[in-house]
Amino acid sequence: MVSDPTNDKNIWLSASEGDMERVAYLVEKCGLDVNTLDENSYSTLHAATSYSHSHLLRYLIEKGGNVNIVDDDHETPLFVAEDEDVARLLVEHGADASHRNAEGLTPLEKLIQDDEHEEVQEYLKSVGPAPVSMPNTNDNTALEDTETGREIAEIMEQAQRDGTDPDERLRELVTRNLMGQQQ
Repeated sequence: MVSDPTNDKNIWLSASEGDMERVAYLVEKCGLDVNTLDENSYSTLHAATSYSHSHLLRYLIEKGGNVNIVDDDHETPLFVAEDEDVARLLVEHGADASHRNAEGLTPLEKLIQDDEHEEVQEYLKSVGPAPVSMPNTNDNTALEDTETGREIAEIMEQAQRDGTDPDERLRELVTRNLMGQQQ
């Protein structure tokens, strides 16, 4: 059965509903790119992943879907996986479990922070880097016992005062310390 060409469901809604027939029609007959983002920067892969439509996700990947496509929050489809099998499918097709979103979190760290989808968390623990826990920046006394700790505390306090993101300065500090250890 061929999808009704008068149907006005867009590709993203069709993907979120698991409407394989409509998505295939839009891709194969209308030439839509499976990697096109909607006005909210959501891709068909994000939609299929979010609603655990693994059959549709496989199709989108076969049609050139980028498993590491990012939205405006710099999140890949793996960030919205609510099902272990879907997360596994993405990783098996090259999804980067160590990718960091705009907040600096990996998919695993975001799931832990949001206290969601324990089975996906367990799977991601087996394939990705261990979550990074930042020290409590409200109590810097233990941090300030070392030079690096004092620098971290200073960066965090400065960022808090300025209302800026400390990530870049923290990355520079870590890189500088790692490079110094390798010499």
